[in-house]
Amino acid sequence: MSGLFNSTTLDVILGLVFVYLLLAIMCTTINEWLAGVLNTRSINLASGVRQLLDKQAEVKDGNEDAFLQMFYAHPLISGMCRPGKTGTDAHPVYIPSRTFATAVMDIATPNTIGAITFADLESGLKAWPDGDVKRALLALIQNAHGDLGQAQKNIEAWFDDSMDRVSGWYKRKTQVVTVVIAVVLTVCANADTIAIVRNLWKNPTERALLVQQAQNRAGQPNGGTAAVSNNDIDTALGGVLGWGKDSLDLTAGDWIQRVLGWLLTMVAVSLGAPFWFDILNKLVNIRNAGNKPATSDTEPKPGTAPLVVNVQGAPAAKTP
Repeated sequence: MSGLFNSTTLDVILGLVFVYLLLAIMCTTINEWLAGVLNTRSINLASGVRQLLDKQAEVKDGNEDAFLQMFYAHPLISGMCRPGKTGTDAHPVYIPSRTFATAVMDIATPNTIGAITFADLESGLKAWPDGDVKRALLALIQNAHGDLGQAQKNIEAWFDDSMDRVSGWYKRKTQVVTVVIAVVLTVCANADTIAIVRNLWKNPTERALLVQQAQNRAGQPNGGTAAVSNNDIDTALGGVLGWGKDSLDLTAGDWIQRVLGWLLTMVAVSLGAPFWFDILNKLVNIRNAGNKPATSDTEPKPGTAPLVVNVQGAPAAKTP
């Protein structure tokens, strides 16, 4: 492997990985912006909470979503909603499991003033008409063996398990959006992997610039998530991406090669910035590997013998 250190091949690979990293960061940034605009986190959390607390009517009016409505009206939850918004726009993006369990237990015991006991919780739930929430909560507190604290922990775990599923929904949606963004970004930037490799191989100046910036990015603690600046785009990506004057004047074979290069880039960018940041760090370590030469402070002077240290740590006599 030593023959690969500081070679053109390694520098081309390092430059290509750096381009992938910057494109992946741009893709993530766009994805996060869309998530904020479309409020997807709040919508997913609202769906998860509804799945837990709907289909539970109250004795009074038989409203099927009574428990769910009382949950959002509870001061602990309503205080987390965004003011001036309605519907899912007002929904919080995160609810702590402890807050969820406390609000649910308080709603389940409407006739109890002050601190509640396990008996209050159990009797309060049994007073509700049959419904999904009643059955679920009674099943959860049965495993608490009369311990109110354990009952609360069981409810918190129930909520956390549901939020894990909600996170899975969100990740799958995000992956789909990421692929779409990667496709659009790749084509708009003409990020052709084959052309990038060819350009870096033939252009040592551009290759050296990318390698230098890749090393700088690898040294950053948050280099895999740090936003891409205009300087990155101009100095790093500007030399290997973009549509030139002759970009459209291609033969059928050239277009096939370009589409193949686009596909390679799309797949690479879809892997995400953390993946490419990890690869970048490993490549930089490989490139910088090797034993450091001895300095003048550590090199023995010609004609002198090395100093031997005895067991007690005191200098021993020099060897002849």
